[in-house]
Amino acid sequence: SVVNNIIMPNDRLSSSGNRSHDTPQKYPKTSKKLTKDQHINTFWWPSPEEYGGILGKIHDFQNPSDCSAASAKFFVWRSKSDNENDTRGLTAWAHAASSHMLHALTDADQPEAGHRILINDDKLFPMAKGCEHGPETRECYFEPLTNCKLSDVDDYETADPKSTKIKILSKPDEEYDRSVRTLYTSDSIWFRKVKDMYSWTGLGFNSQHSTIHMTAASLAYYFRVKPWLRKEIDERLRRNIPLDLNPQRTIGVPIRRSDKCRRHAIEGSAPGEMECPPLEEYLKKVKEFLEFDPRIENVIVTSEDKSACEEFLEILNKELPSLRVIQNIGDVQQGTGSGSKLEAYTEGSSNAQVVASALTSLHMHMRARYFVLTSKSTWTSTIAVMARVYGFASEVIVFDIGPNKNTFAHLARRGCA
Repeated sequence: SVVNNIIMPNDRLSSSGNRSHDTPQKYPKTSKKLTKDQHINTFWWPSPEEYGGILGKIHDFQNPSDCSAASAKFFVWRSKSDNENDTRGLTAWAHAASSHMLHALTDADQPEAGHRILINDDKLFPMAKGCEHGPETRECYFEPLTNCKLSDVDDYETADPKSTKIKILSKPDEEYDRSVRTLYTSDSIWFRKVKDMYSWTGLGFNSQHSTIHMTAASLAYYFRVKPWLRKEIDERLRRNIPLDLNPQRTIGVPIRRSDKCRRHAIEGSAPGEMECPPLEEYLKKVKEFLEFDPRIENVIVTSEDKSACEEFLEILNKELPSLRVIQNIGDVQQGTGSGSKLEAYTEGSSNAQVVASALTSLHMHMRARYFVLTSKSTWTSTIAVMARVYGFASEVIVFDIGPNKNTFAHLARRGCA
């Protein structure tokens, strides 16, 4: 029975209808619940102005009034040397950014030494090849991580080799002199794990004082989209989400297959890393949710794998015909979550269309309460984490039907590490 497997999150609704962790620390109090309800089928994303708290602090630290100040220190996020062949997908990049940001904000667990400003280099972002809306960097799709420019940092290529202002890490966890003005990441895709994630905020102990809130806030900051992409996602949400959708009565089924599964083989795509659960397992858990809550009306089904999505929709139609199925109409479904050659996977589709499709799916699932997913995937785990902290429904419940081995998977499944 699903009742025996439910793990409730720590946050509860207050008497005013708002979650306790939604109360901003810096900005005037507003009704977040009402704001989100007004956007049930239009674009909505948490903003520093609305949420304050950790998200507001990240924004403030990343956007100083004077980037040339003597006290300003930087952490430059370098691309891989062969970045054109970097197969990381959207959420893999976001998780690297989240970890590097915590490194910067705490100066690697020494916040008393001051914080650093995270800034990415201007090398090619594989998913931005052919960008028609800006540079072929992450800024094709997302707002800059900081208002500072690369011209504000010390350039290691032109600097005196003996300069004490610059340090290039040879590996993510290498120790360094905290007085160095400009620190560069190693060229590894990995990052340093920060232990003291919270004290740098100066917020004291409150309901945001947890790993999941820090993680969700940093991801929310990373995924602030450019106006053109916001407009695209908004149009897709209007097309896909019914105005009468009730998030409390909605199941989200983000099916992650293709390059996540073993024996996957597409040029330029990452190899599979797990035995993907059969679609019948997804159906079984959907049925258990229905047993637990007979009021459930809707199921949101998305996947980058077109054949898996179509097969599951056929099963749903046969087994649970009374459920209203909500799809991401117009989804490119490129057949991989990898990002190095998106333009080659689906004829006639651009990288921009693939990214818009994927982010629309993420936004759609923010409108569900119950989830069936595999937390081995950073994509589906990100959906669950963001839904727990910033979603439209209260008391999110997750069924994890895949391997569950790391901290982020626990955040997705349980709401705590």
